[in-house]
Amino acid sequence: MTGDGVFGWVGYVRVSPDGRRVFVLEPNQARVTVWTPGGRLLLDLGGAGEGPGDFMLPYRIHAWESGFYVRDQVRFSFFSYDGTLLRTVPNPPTLVSYQGFQIQVGAILEDGSFLGHPDIPASIELGLWGDDPIDSLPLLRVWESDAGWSREPVVWRNIRNATLHVPFDDGMLMAGQPFSDSDPYKLDRGAGTVVVARMRRDYLGPGEVEFLETNAYGDTVWRRRLAFRPIRLARPMLEEAIDENAQLLKQEENENLFGGRSAREAVEDALYKPEYLSAGDAFLLASSGRHIWLRSHEQVDTLRVWYTIERNDSESPPRRVLLPESVLFWDMTDTHVWGIWKDELDISYVVGRRLVPPG
Repeated sequence: MTGDGVFGWVGYVRVSPDGRRVFVLEPNQARVTVWTPGGRLLLDLGGAGEGPGDFMLPYRIHAWESGFYVRDQVRFSFFSYDGTLLRTVPNPPTLVSYQGFQIQVGAILEDGSFLGHPDIPASIELGLWGDDPIDSLPLLRVWESDAGWSREPVVWRNIRNATLHVPFDDGMLMAGQPFSDSDPYKLDRGAGTVVVARMRRDYLGPGEVEFLETNAYGDTVWRRRLAFRPIRLARPMLEEAIDENAQLLKQEENENLFGGRSAREAVEDALYKPEYLSAGDAFLLASSGRHIWLRSHEQVDTLRVWYTIERNDSESPPRRVLLPESVLFWDMTDTHVWGIWKDELDISYVVGRRLVPPG
């Protein structure tokens, strides 16, 4: 995308289902801009505040054929494509919880119910406060009726090996495990479904992944298991992960903090180190709703291998796509991929890359 846009921190990029509008969300500016793929500004919305059309730390956008909504910390704001504010819907009240933990709402459905997950601190998930570690958590449907607010599980997902925990004398490092096999998920507001990518080592073979899609009532609507080339965890990959996390500690020279070990040794001890990597480390639902995009661990020079999987299809082979590692991708259409690229000055650019057949 080219044009006159200057962005701060870009937190999210999304494309309308027809591919004609690109949505750019800047949380710190409480701002949403809408562009043509060629870079012409169509809309500039928002501002920090609680009034109509304002946002309180927005973080997601969902678009459909006739409009879009912006999701922030307190509500959903619905707009038409000309920028008219249609309505706002507040999140469920904080008293609606799961075992005492607030529910982090992810999507609102056509019937007014919500989908989300319990917002549980990583220290509690790991069992650091004396309780048993939590291995799985539900995705929940939340709704209001005349009898009050209710919630029920839609599907359960594995969260084991999700968090890296490195304790030291006066604190701890909490970060994501770089080689995790926990189950990521995505919500499809348009279809009213949840897609979970099963990655568990005790359930799948090396290089395998299972996609499970359920509706808001927990009924399975699509399931598919795929097998990709197994990739062993190599020592250079492990060393890179150790270096990155040791730098976060900024205490590498002070071994007294880690019981006589260096920061690198403390990080290595805390890393989850499977023999084989999971089939992928991220997946996206394309804005068109037709495809799942799985980012594998395979690399070709400076390019990362992605696979596109047709939803509601159990036979078509995945398509292999090479995308640059330098771009953080957020959305895909049938013809383009969209994401964020930063230059050497850390300036963000929203970029689109045309998909071309190999040749």
